[in-house]
Amino acid sequence: MFLTYTNILFNIFVLVATFRVDPPVHRHNGFYKAAVYEHPVELPAKIAETYDEAVGQMLLNLNEYKKQADIAGSQGVDIIVFPEVGIYGFQFDNSSEIENYLEYIPNPAEISWTPCREPDRFNRTKVQTFLSCLAMNNSLFLVANYGDMQPCPLVDPNCPNSGHYQYNTNIIFNRKGELIARYHKQNLFFETQFQQPINPEKIFFDTDFGRFGTFTCFDILFHDPAIPLVEKFNITDVVFPTAWMDALPFFSAIGFHSSFAVAYNVNFLAANLHLPSQRFQGSGIYTPDGAEAYYYDRNAQDGKLLIHDVPIISRTEKKLQNVVFAFGPTELQYLKNHEFKATVFKDWYNCVRLGSRKDKITLCQEGFCCFLSYERDQIVGNYAFGVFNGIHPRNGPYYLQVCILLKCKSEDNESCGRLTFTADGNFKYFNIRGNFSTPYVTPQVIRSDNGRLELLPLHSMTYDKTGLTGSARSTPLLETSLIGRVYVSD
Repeated sequence: MFLTYTNILFNIFVLVATFRVDPPVHRHNGFYKAAVYEHPVELPAKIAETYDEAVGQMLLNLNEYKKQADIAGSQGVDIIVFPEVGIYGFQFDNSSEIENYLEYIPNPAEISWTPCREPDRFNRTKVQTFLSCLAMNNSLFLVANYGDMQPCPLVDPNCPNSGHYQYNTNIIFNRKGELIARYHKQNLFFETQFQQPINPEKIFFDTDFGRFGTFTCFDILFHDPAIPLVEKFNITDVVFPTAWMDALPFFSAIGFHSSFAVAYNVNFLAANLHLPSQRFQGSGIYTPDGAEAYYYDRNAQDGKLLIHDVPIISRTEKKLQNVVFAFGPTELQYLKNHEFKATVFKDWYNCVRLGSRKDKITLCQEGFCCFLSYERDQIVGNYAFGVFNGIHPRNGPYYLQVCILLKCKSEDNESCGRLTFTADGNFKYFNIRGNFSTPYVTPQVIRSDNGRLELLPLHSMTYDKTGLTGSARSTPLLETSLIGRVYVSD
């Protein structure tokens, strides 16, 4: 009875969608309207034994997607982004467990297909049909993350025993419900249920309000596909489904994702899961000039739909800032031997405590030096300045160069770098810079309002050839950092 009801529901939904009138005309006056949805994914009580049973389970999340897409459509949203694994969750231990939840996703570069109008063209495409109808019903671009099941070529020595590959996949539908882009995630994060594509993909799609590149979660930490999309394919915007677990101090979702927008001069639409008990939280609509809207709440149980106007970026603008930080004898006169070492994000940093109301500090590690100049109204809080230069082996490896000013959890030096959401120090002024060996440097500033993370408003920070400059007077500073990625040394 349940499976019959599921089929009837899909058939009615598709029938209604295909008889919609022509979509409204969207007009742009230098802006487009974006939406991202932070989703409290419903996880199934047990692993489905058939595709139809899996579809019935996934409807719990898809119906929530419909609710949010309908709200966005009613407000004239141009594009909406949903999170990674938001349709079926992340509870799968291997490729066989997730198989019933997957569908074959054709390559839109090779075929033209509107699932909502041709739901029977391919077998087993009910989820794609549902999403296509959402896009067509609401006349918007829709970005979702789903699982792709691709049959192996006839002669393929790498083919899994199942006879097909399984990919963590972003799919994009245009206003008419047509499948226009498909991206297979390259950099997997403990995802044994999926395989990496043999040929890494750089996927983008053009709209009447910008060129959008897409990649997924852990991809953002690596050169491919993100950097070629910016440097070679000249994208203006990023759509970013993610299941991002906060990794403070400098890999919080809102902090790191917003820093990408600033560093690479792109709009960045990030949609995360909302499961605070498991550290999944933090979504936003970010621009090169700061955050237009973001959501970070470790106490709320409900998801959140963010909608905001986003400035359209011209593709003729220069993409990378190629910051050359001023660093020389002036900074070296403030060189200090590190007072202690602390573990920050599982790496050993050279650190020094901030013991004065104002000071200038230079710290070095393995030839990489960071400089801090700061002033505060009073000496409040346990703060340290740290430097790291080397391979981060955990969940990598990848090469980092980091300058960071952070709140320590306690007076113990060993607490610097430990997880804390609270801060108590206000800074009248701070400036950080370093002699980075890479142009790929992202700046971020995170404040803490009674344990609630906040981004620093645009007017309170500057990132240019003099480094990262800002002030945190109204709300205590949790951390501020410059994070360099030395891709050639990975």
